[in-house]
Amino acid sequence: MNALPVKVYLTAAVKAVESAYAANHGGDCYDLMERAGAALVRAAEKIKSDQPEIWIFCGRGNNGGDGYVAGSLLLERGARIRLFAVGEPHEESEAARACRNFLSRGGKIETMLPSLDEGRPGIIIDALLGTGISSEPHFPVSDWISFINRVRAKVIAVDCPSGMNADTGAVLGNCVNADCTVCMLALKPGLFTSDAVDYTGKILFDALGCDLDDYQDELARFEKIPLTRSSYEDIVPQLPQRFKSCNKGDNGRVLIIAGSRGMGGAAILAGCGALRAGAGLVKIATDPFNVNAINSIHPELMTADFNDDEAVKAALQWCDTVAVGPGLSKSRRSRELLDLVFDSGVDCIADADALSLMSAQEPLPQENRIITPHPGEAGRLLGCDAETVNADRFTAASKLQQLYGGVVLLKGAGSVVCDRHRMTVIDSGSPALAVGGSGDMLTGIIAALAAGGLSLRQAALIGACIHGKAGEMAEEEYGSAGTLPSDLEGYIRRLVNGRVHD
Repeated sequence: MNALPVKVYLTAAVKAVESAYAANHGGDCYDLMERAGAALVRAAEKIKSDQPEIWIFCGRGNNGGDGYVAGSLLLERGARIRLFAVGEPHEESEAARACRNFLSRGGKIETMLPSLDEGRPGIIIDALLGTGISSEPHFPVSDWISFINRVRAKVIAVDCPSGMNADTGAVLGNCVNADCTVCMLALKPGLFTSDAVDYTGKILFDALGCDLDDYQDELARFEKIPLTRSSYEDIVPQLPQRFKSCNKGDNGRVLIIAGSRGMGGAAILAGCGALRAGAGLVKIATDPFNVNAINSIHPELMTADFNDDEAVKAALQWCDTVAVGPGLSKSRRSRELLDLVFDSGVDCIADADALSLMSAQEPLPQENRIITPHPGEAGRLLGCDAETVNADRFTAASKLQQLYGGVVLLKGAGSVVCDRHRMTVIDSGSPALAVGGSGDMLTGIIAALAAGGLSLRQAALIGACIHGKAGEMAEEEYGSAGTLPSDLEGYIRRLVNGRVHD
């Protein structure tokens, strides 16, 4: 197994590569199927289990063919296996060839689901459905998926857990809950976002000896905009570096317009995020009611009265980047503040209530802006609901970018960063971040990175990776429940300096 590549490809693009490969290799991809089966066996051999038996569940397509090849290889190794097939492979297919080879090696095929009274396996290989599904599994496959999920065994999914859309990550019905997914030939974008994060388990990758650089013509036909994945480890070389001679002004001036009366916590969390991410100076324009709390928690934060137009205009002239929206409310004054920000020409991050205010008006594209909606906010901006957004998060992010311009960071499980030129899914995150105020902290992080000299796309991407990794580290130390956004401060400070381990 190889390290995960950065590039990801839609399933149609991968099928085009397979067709081109077949045209150059005797008319089929059977050797790729053999390598895929071997990759499954290697994954199985790494799993320690008290139950030595392996059960393989095969569908009729090439995903099932990978399962038959794995079954043949396991028989050769003397492993105890049972193979269950939901139907015969399609005639004259590569899967049918793999099935015949399995039978020729003494393999047996069972067509009925077993009784758990007969024993339980230690490992299950899910080779029922491939990456091309776009609707929920039908009977009897749906029943077989339910059965797999009831068995207490380690589950290896072939390429994609059965029941998942590999392009979008959406699960429309029953889906295999895998402990690991062995992704073949190319990474598929859906594995990293939406429902998928609850079903894929650990993602392993095997290129099957194929160099996708040889198939750029085929891939380009399906690539309206390049798709990539990024984790914290990928962005470490891009982190801002400081010279010994730097001063606070060199490290960026951040203005945060946030915190109506009763919502000062959002302003504080955004300010903390900006400080911990390295901003040299941070000023919060807020309701005067919040000033004492801000000064007592972080005296490093400067304040201004957001009811004073001249004070706000002066702060906008002073700052390098402005973040607007956390805890701002949807009042008339908030609308006026948002107009001041957008008219100022300063690079800005619009979040939270700023997005709600934007959704009430006609979209106005603006290139010097990052918007950071969660699915509910994205739905309001697009005139749909959160479920529609999560059904295809890549399409939603693209539509948002077309309507509002600049950079879009669609937050949630597998956050998506999109500008006019490319789209990236963030392969970092944790349920520990699912708490009020977490997004406010992220807004501050992004603002600090942008003020420090990164492009808006870099700031959104790196900020999301740092925030996601901080959540992972907090979950590892404390668990996923009960972690507060303020608990992330120490991790953010370490991560922005490129230090995961102290």
